[in-house]
Amino acid sequence: MAARSSAPVIGALCSTSHPKGISFDASKDSADEGGPFSAHHWGISVGFRHQYSHRHFVGTKEQTQRASLDTEVVNSINLFDVSLTYKLNPRWSLTVGMPILNATRTYDHQLFNVFFHIPNAPDQVSHSNGIGDMSVSAQFWLIRPPAEHGHNIAFSFGTVFPTGDNRASDTVQTVHGPQTIFVDQSIQPGAGGYGISFGTQGYQRFKQAVLYVSGSYLVTPQESNGTPNASLAGINRKPNPLTSTMSIPDQYLADGGVAYPVPKIRGLAAKMGLRYEGVKVRDLIGGSLGFRRPGYALSVEPGFQYERGKDTWSLNIPVAVQRNRKRSMPDQIQGTAGDAAFSDYFIIVGYARSF
Repeated sequence: MAARSSAPVIGALCSTSHPKGISFDASKDSADEGGPFSAHHWGISVGFRHQYSHRHFVGTKEQTQRASLDTEVVNSINLFDVSLTYKLNPRWSLTVGMPILNATRTYDHQLFNVFFHIPNAPDQVSHSNGIGDMSVSAQFWLIRPPAEHGHNIAFSFGTVFPTGDNRASDTVQTVHGPQTIFVDQSIQPGAGGYGISFGTQGYQRFKQAVLYVSGSYLVTPQESNGTPNASLAGINRKPNPLTSTMSIPDQYLADGGVAYPVPKIRGLAAKMGLRYEGVKVRDLIGGSLGFRRPGYALSVEPGFQYERGKDTWSLNIPVAVQRNRKRSMPDQIQGTAGDAAFSDYFIIVGYARSF
């Protein structure tokens, strides 16, 4: 799947998947001056996501022959996400987020031999580094804390700005020597267009346990960013006008589950949930042509969270149970079906501090 840092793409979003402001430390109370709902205070969070994508799917069917033929395309993605939040009052907060991407994409030399009949081709390895697309958003809780009585729901809305590079390039080795290319869409730091984000999160306490749910959607009105879809060098292929430039697709994320405090370890909670994230085939606004890899991954998501004072640490490891590379609009027009590489699991580490 395409992975970029501006939104919840498969392979791109850093999230603790935990409802903000919910404490598992019984000594904390949301009405306290220093609690998570106190007015006029700042918060900073840092997230890290590592993902290794190599299993190829067309629809929900895995292309197992790719592994046996050594023709897998491999993405190794490290995504950092730094966010600064200011709570205007117990209900409203403003957040500015900036992702930072470090990624590598590898085409094995066997791919050129099997699919393009080019023997003795070297591996093509491309890299990308840089900031992604900055986001600015506002969130409000429907019930004013501390009157929520164990349940609440929040809504958010914001804008994503094209601060990331959507024309990142690198020099790769080919049978004809070094060539400079635009890196694949999946490791471009930026999308190249503005976006409008919407989200929600909610929770319900049951004694010590907490049921949680959250979701977000990124609307991208612009159809294409104009960057050529040319991630392979040394291959003579006639450009396809439907996919010659990179698309800017809508993206989404939803997760939910239950969290429960670990006995005898104050501040530590374990969680288990489901995570569903993907790239849309058709955008809500604007056209849907250009090159994109739409689809989704459904994962089981175990994790832990530890709170101590004003600090919170989290670890989540979503494990894929279903992966689906859907047919894009160009695929449907041409009667074809493209593939995409997915990961078996990924690792999300988070740290947050209020002050």
